[in-house]
Amino acid sequence: MSVGSVSDSNGPVTTNPLSSGSGVGPGGRLDKQAFLMLLVAQLKNQDPMNPMQDREFIAQLAQLNTLEQLQQLNETVAAMAQHAALGQVAGYLGRVVSGLDRTSGDLVTGTVVRATILDGAAVLELSGGQRIDVRDVVSIGLAGAGSGSGE
Repeated sequence: MSVGSVSDSNGPVTTNPLSSGSGVGPGGRLDKQAFLMLLVAQLKNQDPMNPMQDREFIAQLAQLNTLEQLQQLNETVAAMAQHAALGQVAGYLGRVVSGLDRTSGDLVTGTVVRATILDGAAVLELSGGQRIDVRDVVSIGLAGAGSGSGE
């Protein structure tokens, strides 16, 4: 039996699931959308005389499900890490801290008025406007303590 070529009235049909640029995540990794597009393309273009085995199809669907669950888990863990970091630095609010200012290299001291997460690092903003990475804090004290008058 002979099978002729398949073509559209506009010419041959080609499908490249990655041609639109979508589906490729950071670092050139394929995301869930690209995986689905590749699976659909594989199903469309399979040999009708030798179709994909059920086991292969089920294994690929299981891989897709695992990929989706891992992505959700990564997002959840990242959010939890940020919340935990903010919870840890919340104890600095209202305290007098001394630490190294990375831009000037000087030791700065002030009362912590705000704690934020910038680029994944906990940063303390002091009353004077300086910012100190929490890793650069060298001392912590209570506001108003240490007057040294002895009374």
